[in-house]
Amino acid sequence: DAPGAYEPYEPPEPPKPLTGQEPLSICTGAHTFDVQFHPREPLVAAATIEGAVELHAFDRDAGTAELRRALPCHGDSCRTARFLREASTSSTSRIATTAADLYAAVWDLETGAHVWKTRMTGKGNALLPLEAERFAVGDDEGGLRVFDTRQKKAVVRWTENADYISDLALGKDAKSLCATSGDGTLAVYDVRKAGTKGLIAMSDFQEDELLSLAIVRDGTKVVCGSQAGTLAIFSWGDFGDMKDRVKGHPLSVDALIKISEEGVLTGSSDGKVRVVSLYSKQLGSAVLGTVAEHGDYPVERLALSPCGGLFASASHNQPAVRLWTTEVAQKLLAGESTDDQAVAAAQEA
Repeated sequence: DAPGAYEPYEPPEPPKPLTGQEPLSICTGAHTFDVQFHPREPLVAAATIEGAVELHAFDRDAGTAELRRALPCHGDSCRTARFLREASTSSTSRIATTAADLYAAVWDLETGAHVWKTRMTGKGNALLPLEAERFAVGDDEGGLRVFDTRQKKAVVRWTENADYISDLALGKDAKSLCATSGDGTLAVYDVRKAGTKGLIAMSDFQEDELLSLAIVRDGTKVVCGSQAGTLAIFSWGDFGDMKDRVKGHPLSVDALIKISEEGVLTGSSDGKVRVVSLYSKQLGSAVLGTVAEHGDYPVERLALSPCGGLFASASHNQPAVRLWTTEVAQKLLAGESTDDQAVAAAQEA
């Protein structure tokens, strides 16, 4: 059930040591939908349109990256991949994936074999680990399922959303699952309860597709990226309608990651990564500037390294994955001035 031979893209020039804010560029074998950092090792996973998940080891200071393994996970585009922690140890040797081939699966990183697999009714689009053996998957039909790798079928399922699930995040209580959807709503589910009993809240229709989300301000605010570029902000426990909004993105906000309780990075379809302050005493809520870019290609996904010192961006062009320092973003959030070229570009954007 795996695709055929897989030939990764070869970069045309040898890597060079990096300086300043220059990113480490990683070329993948195909169009890349997702990127994630390994929790402990200098390794990133890239999910591609050919169904593969590529594992790249990197040394950002030296400016080098090496393809360690390409797992032929799915027969159609792999939309997302997330590392799973082992229940009995601190190691991470498995990765969960979902794809347009209607499958969700778990793979052993050492052997490359799948250790768990199930077929779904909709094409997988979003995935979020919940515990060592449990993870949630949202599909193109608006369905949401919680899987336990010790069981073949979903242990919890919901069908309350009317369109694709775009992103998932877990609340501070570790039981409230937030989901944004193409139907223009933010939904919150109790991961312990199935069906309508599991639906904690669903926002009013926001007149726009919601594409991404992050939970900030110590779990009290949920920020959602939209198709029109506005960030919609909801207060925890009061999900009926947005309580605030941040404008400043000319196009859709397809990706969001939290880098502090008062700041997020946004990935937009105009190819830029911006830093946004949220309820900062000094800066308020505003788009502060551009800290990375992929030219004219949309930013599909953002990921933060375990130490918080790097972030990864994934886009359509090659190099598809780029690793950046968070230094400029953190300085902007702190209200510090800098002469770095990235900030100068941000102020002109």
